[in-house]
Amino acid sequence: MATCQITVFGDSSALSIGSPIQEMTVAIGATTAQSSALTGSNSKLQRTRIMCDTNAWVTWGDNPTATTDGTSGRMMGAENPEYFAIEAGQIIAVIAR
Repeated sequence: MATCQITVFGDSSALSIGSPIQEMTVAIGATTAQSSALTGSNSKLQRTRIMCDTNAWVTWGDNPTATTDGTSGRMMGAENPEYFAIEAGQIIAVIAR
């Protein structure tokens, strides 16, 4: 089963990623799947690492829906981790592409 690994870092700065404060996985399939809400202080941007083991569309928000047509989210390549600043309390959604 394809998965998306999400790691949220605390105590991050421009020079250091910091310590992981939350780790979770989301199953990637033909329909959108959501993560748990990101840990951290509300309204604070959290440095978040996202890595999928298959090609996927990824988006985030209060109640996001990932779509396969590219109208919502970012294209993620398999085994290609990326880092984003995502607000604490938001949810990440993924879908296979």
